[in-house]
Amino acid sequence: MSKIILASKSPRRIELLKMCNINFNSLVADIDEDLIKSDTLATFKEENTFEQAEILTKKLAHEKALYIYKENPDHLVIGSDTLVVTDKSILGKPKDPQDAYIMLRELSGQVHRVYTGVSIIGPGYEDTFVSIAQVKFYDFDPAMDQIIIDYIASGSPMDKAGGYGIQDMGALLVEYIEGDYYTIMGLPLGQVYRKLKNLK
Repeated sequence: MSKIILASKSPRRIELLKMCNINFNSLVADIDEDLIKSDTLATFKEENTFEQAEILTKKLAHEKALYIYKENPDHLVIGSDTLVVTDKSILGKPKDPQDAYIMLRELSGQVHRVYTGVSIIGPGYEDTFVSIAQVKFYDFDPAMDQIIIDYIASGSPMDKAGGYGIQDMGALLVEYIEGDYYTIMGLPLGQVYRKLKNLK
């Protein structure tokens, strides 16, 4: 199997891939995610938010992997992107603490979906797919409000889609999940591992 590059500097994705006992390097793809997002959503504006999210996460994951692969054509590159989606909106990373509060308040008491797109590109190989999980947040109440305020004060929500991480204090917001835990963290580990091993 070719040497592996993870097209991400996300501490969570790096941590997850290390669990597979696979040697890899990580590099950041210098792509304009905002431009790709706006172009993709404009192209698929007639689709509902769930369909848009599936298309967009796959597109972003593919563009990240392709960018790194072009510079390292003898490597196997893994790109990934995660979005949090309600029936009304697609939530990326919050722009500022106020935006994080609005996101987490919107998610309170609701079931939302987490889409993680993955693209694996290597010599003579390309596979792009999406994994979807559902998350239910507790109803909004004074305790929930305080958790959200404290969580935002910690700074942790700012680099996460939807403004929360299920592996940190954000877990206090979650009533239950349906689907793959690691999809919510940002990399559907079981699927990625099997695809890599099947390439050997």
